[in-house]
Amino acid sequence: MKNLRIGKKLTLCFSILFAAILALGGLALYNQGRLSGIATELGVERRLKLEATAAMKTALSDHRIGEANHILSADAANMQLAEAVIKTQRAFIAQKVAYLEPRLNKATTRAAFERFKPLWADYLLKSDAMLAHSRLDQNEQALAGFRANKAVFHRVAVEASAMQEAQSDIMNGVVADAQALHGWSRNLMLAMIVCVGALVAIMLSALIRGIAQPLRAMSGALGQLAAGRMDVQVPVDQRADEVGDLATAMMGLRNQLATAEQAKQEQTSLIVGSIGNGLDALARGDLTARVDADLTGAFAKLKTDFNNAMAAVSTAMGAVSVSALGITNGAGDIRQASDDLSRRTEQQAASLEETAAAMDEITSTVKQTAESAGRTNMMVGETRRDAEQSGGVVQKAMDAMSGIERSSNEISEIIAVIDGIAFQTNLLALNAGVEAARAGDAGKGFAVVASEVRALAQRSADAAKDVKTRITASSEQVHLGVELVSETGKSLTRIIARIAEINELVSGIASAAEQQAVGLHQVNTAVSEMDGVTQQNAAMVEEATAAARSLSEEADTLASEVARFTLAQGSGRAPAPAASPVHKLQARAAHAGRRIAATAARPAVTHATEGNAAVAVDDWSSF
Repeated sequence: MKNLRIGKKLTLCFSILFAAILALGGLALYNQGRLSGIATELGVERRLKLEATAAMKTALSDHRIGEANHILSADAANMQLAEAVIKTQRAFIAQKVAYLEPRLNKATTRAAFERFKPLWADYLLKSDAMLAHSRLDQNEQALAGFRANKAVFHRVAVEASAMQEAQSDIMNGVVADAQALHGWSRNLMLAMIVCVGALVAIMLSALIRGIAQPLRAMSGALGQLAAGRMDVQVPVDQRADEVGDLATAMMGLRNQLATAEQAKQEQTSLIVGSIGNGLDALARGDLTARVDADLTGAFAKLKTDFNNAMAAVSTAMGAVSVSALGITNGAGDIRQASDDLSRRTEQQAASLEETAAAMDEITSTVKQTAESAGRTNMMVGETRRDAEQSGGVVQKAMDAMSGIERSSNEISEIIAVIDGIAFQTNLLALNAGVEAARAGDAGKGFAVVASEVRALAQRSADAAKDVKTRITASSEQVHLGVELVSETGKSLTRIIARIAEINELVSGIASAAEQQAVGLHQVNTAVSEMDGVTQQNAAMVEEATAAARSLSEEADTLASEVARFTLAQGSGRAPAPAASPVHKLQARAAHAGRRIAATAARPAVTHATEGNAAVAVDDWSSF
């Protein structure tokens, strides 16, 4: 593999890694599809079947209750209502049977369903006969048929329950299959992840051994070559990739550097003899020495440059000798100017220090104002939050009152149901009394019980009516309470809006105070920096004064040192004297002093001074 190019190596490794990742992703998608199918089966198909069987059980019970109400109906209206209920439940059960017919494909549910259908058909035939007797007011025959159908109805209900339980068992089995599939998929995914991790480690190790380690070895060899070791060996075997090409190029570079080093040594030995003599003369102070050796090639220019440099140094030393006298004269003037500047700088530093202290006090005051505004803003914000919490409490109270109102309405409906039950009980007691009268002496005891039941039903009806009256009054009071709480909520909303406006105003004041504090702090910082700079300037002026004192001594020393050198003829010729910069500054100071004195002499405006105005033309303190 080491003879492959680096691009092919990387392509091979990443192709293997990409294939492993594709396999891992494909397996994940496959398992996800299977789990999605199971979830769809549980959440849609099986759930709808289970709901259908449960609804059938409920409809059977409602059908049975409708039959009982049909027999016990006291008038035609109640009988029609009971028949409507029976027809509705029969249609509903027929609809669910038609829905389940093609969809029950499991053996347990199909067996229960097949047992249910003939039982239900038989029960419907017997129920129709019973209802026919009830329509003709043959209550005894209808009641006998109702009781006779109880066993058949029980078998129908048992088969409906069997269908529901079988459907539940099937759903539990599907859930168990899904859990098993999830466990298998998880273990397989973990195994594939471990395999991919191992594959990545193997490829990374191969890339390190095939690329990184040879490059690190060559980097060390290049470091030794850069340090001047021309005998360094390239620590890479013969190979056909980019690393091998780099090793070959490094060997060529090493050979070229060795050849160049040898030529450099020969050239060095050639110029040492010719240039050394000239440098020795320069060390002795003889600036008239020149290189006379016959140098060729690139060293001919070195000869010319050396001779030109010696001539330039000779000329420069002559100019230095002439300038030393001017430096001595100007040093005294600089010393006097530095002393005056030092006094003025100290005065300015004192004034800036006082200004900095005053700005610090102003900044502290404004900062306290900003902090007070910030605390006020926080207090207003807390007040706003309290008001918003109060609004939330009022809203909860409104919701609670609404709930009480709904509960009152529900209680009224329950009382209406109780009233209806009392009415039906009264009718049943009346019918029982009639039947007892027909029975003669044998039914006297039953007649007494029927009378008591009727009286109890009447008292229940009266009590329900009384409770309904009171609930109606309570509902009216609750409705009034809801309206009052609603008005309170609206008032709190307006208060919260006003507090929000106050909060915005206080926030603006706090923000402006903070900006002023920041601005004053920046001004205070700038003044402090100016104070520090002024103090530094004062120290520098003192240093300049000391330097001016020593400048004269150094100029004398410079003149004596220049005298040691032997100069070429004409190199020490003094140039035309030029005006000293210090003298120019003295002239400008004198002009400024005369202008300030003329301004101070005008009677129209007088300015208080602190001793900084010029009072004499020749006094350096006026500058």
